[in-house]
Amino acid sequence: MTTTKMIISTAAIISTGTELLQGLYVDTNAHWLAAQLTSEGIEVNLIAAAPDRATELESLLRYACSRVDLIVCSGGLGPTADDINREVFARVFETSLVEDPHAVEMMRARFQRRGRVMPESNLIQARVPHNAIVLYNEWGTAPGFFIPPLPGTEGGKESRCRPALLALPGPPRELQPMFRERALPVLRSWLGPRRFVRTRTLHTFGAPESELGEYVRELFATTSEVSFTMLAKPHGVDIRIVARGKTEQEVAARLAELEAETRKRIPPRYIYGCDEDTLPSVTADLLIKKRLRLACAESCTGGLISKFLTDVPGVSACFLAGIVTYANEAKEKLLGVSAESLQCFGAVSEPVAREMATGALAVSDADIAVAVTGIAGPTGSTDEKPVGLTYIALATREAVSVQRYVFTGDREFNRTFAALTALNWIRLEAQKIPDPSAA
Repeated sequence: MTTTKMIISTAAIISTGTELLQGLYVDTNAHWLAAQLTSEGIEVNLIAAAPDRATELESLLRYACSRVDLIVCSGGLGPTADDINREVFARVFETSLVEDPHAVEMMRARFQRRGRVMPESNLIQARVPHNAIVLYNEWGTAPGFFIPPLPGTEGGKESRCRPALLALPGPPRELQPMFRERALPVLRSWLGPRRFVRTRTLHTFGAPESELGEYVRELFATTSEVSFTMLAKPHGVDIRIVARGKTEQEVAARLAELEAETRKRIPPRYIYGCDEDTLPSVTADLLIKKRLRLACAESCTGGLISKFLTDVPGVSACFLAGIVTYANEAKEKLLGVSAESLQCFGAVSEPVAREMATGALAVSDADIAVAVTGIAGPTGSTDEKPVGLTYIALATREAVSVQRYVFTGDREFNRTFAALTALNWIRLEAQKIPDPSAA
C-alpha cells in the first residue's frame, strides 16, 4: 500500500537532566525551542523534564509518543555515565545504534585544534540511531539526530504510528545553532503547507491583571487563527497576541487588527511598549525624543533606577546623574535636605522625598528629577511606617509632586517595584511635554 508523507503539526519538548529537577538550573532550552516551533506553525502540546534515569525518560517518551507528531529532546548526549538518552531512544524507537565515522572525525579534529588528544570515552557520542539523519555538531562534540516519523495504517487510513524524534545536545550554545542551521531545514520537509505565525506582546505597568482583564474580556474568545492571552509577571502584566495564516500579509493584518482593538480598550497610560521594549528603554527613548535631562536621587532603591537606565545604550543623551544618599548625612550634604525635616518627619516621609527631588534638580540642572525613599525591609519598620512604605517624588522646574505607596513584597521586590514605579512616573510625565521637533 502506498502511503503519503506524514505531516508534523504537533510537538512535545522533553528536557533531560536531574539538575533541572533539582532547581539548580533554569530550563531555558524548552522556552527557546517552544518559540521556534511555534513560529514554524507547530503546536507545542507538552513540555516536560526527565531525570538522568532510563526508566523515567522511557516512560515520558512513550507517553509523548501517543500524543504528538514530533518529540524534541535536549541533553543526555554527553560522554559520561549519566548520559543515557541514546540507549533509551534506541529502545523506544525500536532501532539500533551505530558509530558515525564523520562524527568521530569531527570530534578528534576539535580536540586536536585545542592541542589535546580525545579521550576514548568520547566515542560514545558518535553512536547514533542507524535510521537517523545525523546533525553534525560544529559548536561542540556530540552530534544531534533526527529520526523521521513512521506512519501506520488503521482501517485503511494513514494514522500516526510513531512520531519523529529530534535529539539535540543540552548546552544552549550548541543546541540553538544546531536547531537553526541543521535541524530546521530537515524539519521543514516534514511540515504541511507553510503556516505563518507571528506574536505581538504588549507590556503594561500600573494595573493589576484583574483590572486589565475587565477591559479586554471579550477578546479572550480565540480561534484557530488568533489567540489572546495575559501573563501576570512580578512587575507588570503582558498581553500576548498570536496570529496564524497562510501568508505574511494575512497574519500581519490579523495581528494589527487585534492589537488596535486591545489598545482601544485599555487606558493608554498602562501600555508602555511591546515585544522587545522595556520600561527603562521606553522611558529613555521618550526623554531623548523630548530632549529632557533627568537626575535621580535614591535611598532605599540603592541606585536601581540609575542601573536600569544605564542598561539602555545611548542613555547618556538624557541621563545626567544618579545620586545614592542612603545615610541622612548624605541627604543633607549632597541634596540639601534640611536637618529639621529629617528630625521631625524621618527619612521616609513626604517632606524628605520632596526635598531630595528638588535638591537633585538643583545640583544637576536637569529638567526632571525623581527621588525615592522608603523601607525596603525586612527590618526598619514601625507601627506608623510599615515595611514597603515608599515615597516617590518627581520635580520639574515648574512643580514638585509626591506619591505614597506601600509595597507588599520582600526586600528585592519592594526595591525593584519602587524603581520601576519611579520610571513609569517619569514616562507619564515626559509624555505630557510637547515634542520640540514638532514645533
